[in-house]
Amino acid sequence: MNFTARVTARAFEASCSRSIRRGVRTATLGVASVALAAVFVVPTSLPAAADPPLTVKQAKALIEQLQTEAEAFDQQYAGVKEQIKQGEAQLKVKRSEVEGQNQKISQMKLQVGQVALAQFQNRNLDTAAQLFVTPDPEGFLSQISTVQKVSENQNSILQNYQQAQANLAALQHSLETDLATQAEKEKQLKSLTEDSDKRLAEAKRVLARLDADQQRKLDEADRRATARANAAGEAASRDAARDSITGSGKGAKALAYAKAQLGEPYVRNGAGPDSWDCSGLTMRAWGSVGVSLPHSASQQYNKGRRITNKSDLKLGDLVFFYSPISHVGLYAGNGQVIHAPRPGKSVEYIKMSYMQYAGASRPG
Repeated sequence: MNFTARVTARAFEASCSRSIRRGVRTATLGVASVALAAVFVVPTSLPAAADPPLTVKQAKALIEQLQTEAEAFDQQYAGVKEQIKQGEAQLKVKRSEVEGQNQKISQMKLQVGQVALAQFQNRNLDTAAQLFVTPDPEGFLSQISTVQKVSENQNSILQNYQQAQANLAALQHSLETDLATQAEKEKQLKSLTEDSDKRLAEAKRVLARLDADQQRKLDEADRRATARANAAGEAASRDAARDSITGSGKGAKALAYAKAQLGEPYVRNGAGPDSWDCSGLTMRAWGSVGVSLPHSASQQYNKGRRITNKSDLKLGDLVFFYSPISHVGLYAGNGQVIHAPRPGKSVEYIKMSYMQYAGASRPG
C-alpha cells in the first residue's frame, strides 16, 4: 500500500471509531449492534495511486538518463568481450604448449625405459663385485670413468623427464584456470546484458506514461535538437580544418570515416558497417587508417598519447567521458565530438560540455 492509500485508510478508521462512540452513547443495544455492523463494512483494499503525470521535459530527462545507464553497461559488456577475445588467444597458445609438452614427454619415454631396463639388469651387481668376476680387471678399471659418465647421463635423463612432467602439470593447471576465467566472463556478459535491458525497459515505461500528443512533441524536440547539433558540428569541423588544427593526417581521416556514419543507429557491441556503439565507431574509424584499437572505451583510454589540455585537442582525437570511463567519441573541433550516443539514438555530433569529461588521447 502506498503512502496516500495508508493515509486514506487511517482517516477512514478514525471516522469509524468516532461513529461507534456516538452510537454507544445515544442508542439502545439493538440499534448500537446495527450501527456496529454497518460501520465495520470496511473495504478489503484501496486502489493504488497511479504514477503522477510527466511533462515532456521530465520524460526526456528520465529516458536519457536510463539510456545513458544502459550504454554504460553496454561498454562494460564490450570490455568483457574484449577480455574474452584476448583470453581465447591465450588459450590457443596454452593448448599448443600443452600439446607440444605431451609430444616431448612421449619422445622421452623411450629413453627413460632404456635407463630403467639398464638399472634393472645391474640392480644386484655393484662395482666391487663386477671387478671380482670380470676376466679382465685392468680393462674393467679403465672403463670405470666411462661407466660413471653413463650413470650421470642416465640420471640426467630421468631428471629431465620428471621436470617435463612437472611442466606439463603446470601448463594443464594454468589452462584449466584460464578456462574457468573465460566461463566466468561469459556469465558477466549475461548479467550486463540483463542490466542494460532493464534500463531500456524502464525507459519504454516512462515513454508509455506520455499521451500520443506528448510523445509526438518529444520526437519533434529530439529531431530538432539532433539537427541543430549536427549543423553546429559540421560548422565546427570546417572551422577547425580552416584553422589548421587537424593534427595528424590520420586523425582527420579517422574523423572523416566517422562523419560518413552520421545517422546510423546505436546497437550494443556494434562495430559497423551500418550500426555502432561508441567504442565500435572509434575503433573502426582509427582502424580505417591502420591504427588498431580494442573495442572498449576504457581500454582505448590507455592507447596512444595522452592529451592533458583540451586546448591541444586535434581532429580525430579520442575524447572520453564519465567516471569510470564508459563513453568515447572523436573530436570534431570547437568543443564538439562525433559519437554513437546510446540506445535509441544514432551517430551524431554533440558538445563535449554536455557530458562529464574524463580525458583524451591521440592514437597512432
